[in-house]
Amino acid sequence: MAGLGYRTFVSGEVLTAANVNGYLMEQAIMVFADATARDSAIAAPSEGMFVFLTGTDALQYYDGAAWTPFTSGGGAGLQDVFFLMGA
Repeated sequence: MAGLGYRTFVSGEVLTAANVNGYLMEQAIMVFADATARDSAIAAPSEGMFVFLTGTDALQYYDGAAWTPFTSGGGAGLQDVFFLMGA
């Protein structure tokens, strides 16, 4: 999925289908049963994309080369991830 990058939307702005497909889909955390389902749904992941695998309760991000388990070293928690993603 090739996205348009990241964008902050203005309150009251009318979203088009292109906005949803180009921006919001990339900025959301998609949920899959396992890595096989993830890989079949996302043929071309974008660097920085996050997914959640329900089969293993694993949060992963794409580092530009591979899917990497997300670990919150240094005391950071998931709230920091959502903050960085603009949620």
